[in-house]
Amino acid sequence: MGEPLDLIMTRRSIRKFKSDKIPDEVITQIIKAGTYAPSALALQPWAFIVIQNMDFMQKVSDYCKPIMISLMKDAHDGMSDEFRELLSSEGYSIYYHAPLMVMVIGKSSSRFREIDCSLCAENMMLAAHALGIGSCWIGSTEVAYDNPEIMAGFRIPEGYSPVGTIVFGYPDEKPDAHDKKPALITWIK
Repeated sequence: MGEPLDLIMTRRSIRKFKSDKIPDEVITQIIKAGTYAPSALALQPWAFIVIQNMDFMQKVSDYCKPIMISLMKDAHDGMSDEFRELLSSEGYSIYYHAPLMVMVIGKSSSRFREIDCSLCAENMMLAAHALGIGSCWIGSTEVAYDNPEIMAGFRIPEGYSPVGTIVFGYPDEKPDAHDKKPALITWIK
């Protein structure tokens, strides 16, 4: 298997990180890789908020946890029960105590910002993996998007909207791959 395919097939979501800081030059390299993603009409609507303030990350996590527990109260499929238990445990952070979080934001006027910025985020996670850095997409931050006080802490420039958050750090685990469901493929020839 070629190197790019190997990177794709071996990347895992990391949820246990060492506390070592990632150098700013490496963070910049990961973000630059993100900007090489395709985008509709080559508009490149993305921008980035780099968060290394652990107190702020914990504040956002503490805000999100009870909302996530409430939203998941009736979910009992897959890992829902396990995740709900984690959310309820003392000291748990939705950001897994990673030393770095990057919020990918997109121009609010860009119709395809969520798709474009998601492609950018995947490039960033693959670049991080190539550099020996773990990552995990954190969907739970989304429940804070409607809270002006929390969102003010992200300092999102006017005209931009949040798309997603990714945590990064040096891995302190090496998880196995989950079983992959067979792809549903419809061939039209």
